[in-house]
Amino acid sequence: MLQRLSLWLKAAVEAFLPFSCHVCRVRTPPGNILCDDCRRRIAASMREPAIVGDVACRCPVMTFGPYVPPLSDAVKAVKYRPSARLLSALSGEIRRVATRIPTTERPDILIPVPLHPSREAKRGFNQARLLAEILAESWQAPVSPAIVRIRNTKPQAECDETLRATNPAGAFDLAEGLIPAAFAGKRLALIDDVATTGATLDACAAAVERLRPAFLRAVVWAHSYRQSG
Repeated sequence: MLQRLSLWLKAAVEAFLPFSCHVCRVRTPPGNILCDDCRRRIAASMREPAIVGDVACRCPVMTFGPYVPPLSDAVKAVKYRPSARLLSALSGEIRRVATRIPTTERPDILIPVPLHPSREAKRGFNQARLLAEILAESWQAPVSPAIVRIRNTKPQAECDETLRATNPAGAFDLAEGLIPAAFAGKRLALIDDVATTGATLDACAAAVERLRPAFLRAVVWAHSYRQSG
């Protein structure tokens, strides 16, 4: 009797509260927001962390993979649907890639790229902050809201390449009440979901370098490589 009741309840949930993969939209079992196929493909697309050379940023930018499907589909699902649960579902895959960075090169403090308060309130979360918290578990380093966005800029995805280069300039500042001595001489890492031209990361780095770190690097989940020719 209990077994039949359990099967009936499961069928009812599947009928009235259907679940689907947040990346490809295929139907999934109750409670699953990522299908096995997408998980495998996304994990395979994240490779050895590498420094990219086609960004205009004053600090090195490291990526975990190229901003092409299926990784770009996952980033977009997190950012634009929005799906914070998807980032959580992929946390194991992200941490596995993060641990490939040698201990001597890992940051002491992680600084997520902030959203403007109005945009974060609309979305409900900052994906860069969630990503930083996942990486913090791998690197055993604290996450600090050391910088704030003081100007609500136009989303970079809505800008042409010329505007992207100047749009974020001057949009970030050090957080009020920050103690610079806590950051001086430390290895710092800016964390964001995606980099294209590097303009946003460069604007953030302009603020963070005032803290006089021993080393500053940006780490992004995916990077949109520029097409040649």
